[in-house]
Amino acid sequence: MSYSDVHQSYGRCRRAGNFVDRFYERFLAADDRVAAAFQTTNWSQQKRALGQAVSTAISYAEGESFVAPTMEKMAEVHSRHGRVPVEPELYGVWLECMVETAREVDPRWEEPLAQRWRGALSPAIDLFIERY
Repeated sequence: MSYSDVHQSYGRCRRAGNFVDRFYERFLAADDRVAAAFQTTNWSQQKRALGQAVSTAISYAEGESFVAPTMEKMAEVHSRHGRVPVEPELYGVWLECMVETAREVDPRWEEPLAQRWRGALSPAIDLFIERY
């Protein structure tokens, strides 16, 4: 399945300049466990990592096999035994914060994109939960 519309929306969000900052403002405020998990974060590194992770997750949903090893590594990092474990129930919070931020920042947002974003990011989330 192609998610070119989500890739394009994400590109517009990134070009708007404040997408990552707005996402993290929303995400950190959404759940106390999120704020606690990010207490010692190197923010410049984290923001770069998020930018790559979202693009990789969209490509993963499209079935691009070249991103599968990267997704597997990311899932391991966020597993219960990984360097940065993430509780499975927080992925829903992450996804909704991502969609809400895209809705706010994408200058050409149309409401059908909300479901498309969810569809594009869900396979990666499903993998992370499965590997937890």
